[in-house]
Amino acid sequence: MKKTIFATLLTAFVCTSFAQTTMPNMQSAEMQQQLKEIADRKPKFGIKAGYNVAKITGSATHFSPDTKNGFMVAAFYSPGAKSGLGYRTELVFTRQGFGFDENGLQTNVTSDYVYMPHFTTFGIGKFFQIHVGGQLGYLLKSSKESKSETKTEDITSFANRLDYGAAGGVEIYPIKHLIIGGRYNVSFGNAYKRMTSGNSTTPSPFPLPFNPDEVKGKNAVMNFYVGFRF
Repeated sequence: MKKTIFATLLTAFVCTSFAQTTMPNMQSAEMQQQLKEIADRKPKFGIKAGYNVAKITGSATHFSPDTKNGFMVAAFYSPGAKSGLGYRTELVFTRQGFGFDENGLQTNVTSDYVYMPHFTTFGIGKFFQIHVGGQLGYLLKSSKESKSETKTEDITSFANRLDYGAAGGVEIYPIKHLIIGGRYNVSFGNAYKRMTSGNSTTPSPFPLPFNPDEVKGKNAVMNFYVGFRF
């Protein structure tokens, strides 16, 4: 009987000692995991800059738009982890436009916009993310310049100041904090105002290479960028 009691007490002592040794390690690991998850859910801020390939949609008998190179810079706020479902809001300055041939001269239209896109994000693991959403923009300035001329012609008054549309893209995160991404933006609204034929306010020659009454030109831009996520 004494041997049985002694064996029982010894077993209880060993189990208690093992539990006291193991539990702190388990609790420490669980705490570290919880802290990591909390850190991943903290709001993230970032900046990025990149290269634009832009054009305007639509064409006419004597008008076929070319692409124009530009740039973009942006800051963003993303209150969530890179993996799973989340969202992101950005503030973007972008220089875009289109090129065309005017009487045998290569001519470019340059338009500066500020956009505020808002995206739903879908993170696949921690290294890949898909963005889908919409954006609202405001035109700061639009100008036309021929490569053979040094002066530019301001055509902002012929453009619609407000722009809106959709955007989608992908980002990868090869190392901590670094962002590499690409995005396609397309406008739903016409870039330029309609001009009624015979309107006395319509200048001659008309500065645009197409009639906005006939060609519903919309902005279309592809971005390639790198960034830093804080």
